[in-house]
Amino acid sequence: MRWYGIPANNPDSWTELANGFVPMDHQYRDPEIWTAALTAQETAVYRLLRWDQRGLRTCNRTRTHVRDVPGDDFYWIVVPQQGVYSMRFGDDVMRVPPGTATVAGLDVACRLHIPESTAFAFQVPRTEIDHRLEPRGPMRVVVDMTRGLGRIANDMILSTHAEQADLSDRDFNAVCDRITELLCMVAVGDTQPMRADHAEVAESIRRYVRETIGRGDVRLPAVAHALGWSPRQLRAVLQESGTTFRDVRRDEALRTARELLEDPRATSSIGDLATRCGFTPSWFSAAFKERFGQAPRDFRRRRLAEIADQRP
Repeated sequence: MRWYGIPANNPDSWTELANGFVPMDHQYRDPEIWTAALTAQETAVYRLLRWDQRGLRTCNRTRTHVRDVPGDDFYWIVVPQQGVYSMRFGDDVMRVPPGTATVAGLDVACRLHIPESTAFAFQVPRTEIDHRLEPRGPMRVVVDMTRGLGRIANDMILSTHAEQADLSDRDFNAVCDRITELLCMVAVGDTQPMRADHAEVAESIRRYVRETIGRGDVRLPAVAHALGWSPRQLRAVLQESGTTFRDVRRDEALRTARELLEDPRATSSIGDLATRCGFTPSWFSAAFKERFGQAPRDFRRRRLAEIADQRP
């Protein structure tokens, strides 16, 4: 995982920095005293930013910006810690105070109001959210981060930032996967408490499948037997947690494949990697592209080029 910190002692330097993520027009109040600092953690899949801003700015993302850089392959999740962040889409205004988070795309014209503030911005591949929420229109959601799963997700974001120097690509992606899952559950209101033992079993199923893919049998009867449950009981537990065994196995297999494709030491062909993860080669390519937005071969090529560029 790559991480870095950048101070911005004047508006011009911040504009250049911010437009490297999402191009916009920036306006600053009291530019002569305006300052900010940014820290970033990123892999080929996720990006987590934290900014500290002293001063007010507004940002306009115009139709020209959207046409030139669509930004339609990811969502931004903004989690204010201090200051009330807001977004305007036409006549629709979203206020995002501390204790909440917004999940929104920047693939349409919009206006952002960012006061003196501290906040996290979490960039998530659009496919990671769309395949769970299946939105029928623009994704613009504000969720509660003060209780239940929202609070857990908020704590995970804070902890991920605090451990930035000690996380590998695999660690960072795994944590970001879980944060995304929790936020999606909050967004759809799927926050009813589960029995504690069922929650533990649901997580143990995911963990066992993740650790066993490519090494052993991850079909439902074998997983149930290994965990001391019947297939019927496993189905019931996963249904209570809002998923199915088929979806769990597919999700964990695709994530394992992603990790293998990111590994510069891996020499397996795409076909061998697909077989290892339980896919046929043709289905694997289609499923991977649907989930991560790129064909496996293109993902590997881009990721290995990024790793090579980071080497001294």
